[in-house]
Amino acid sequence: MNKNCVLKRTIPLIVFFIVSIGCNNVVRVESHKNTDIRDSDLTEPTNYNRIKNCEEGQELAKKELREGKIKYIFGGFGNRQNLPKKLKELYEIEIITVEGVLGIPNKCYNDIMYAEIQKKFGKDAFNKAMEN
Repeated sequence: MNKNCVLKRTIPLIVFFIVSIGCNNVVRVESHKNTDIRDSDLTEPTNYNRIKNCEEGQELAKKELREGKIKYIFGGFGNRQNLPKKLKELYEIEIITVEGVLGIPNKCYNDIMYAEIQKKFGKDAFNKAMEN
């Protein structure tokens, strides 16, 4: 085998290993303190991530509905990015956007709000918003 052939086979392998090693060694470390949710914590949309469990999410949603607030939480990913905008335009629903994918506590919050949205605006409120 000549040198050119060996180099053509070796260089891509070396590059592959360097890239693989570099990507696999990236570590993200975050520090979170265990704190309770207070009304003041909810001024920033990303703080809805602090809902700790399903019951807490449901209670927060019920509390906000008693206060006359209708909100809905969306994650930062997904292919329906037009839906939040349409819900806000059509029904004046406050949209809360959290980073990443929604967790179960946020989904429990949304379940209460979803039922209220359907009750107030019709069972097909979300379908109408997706069509517009």
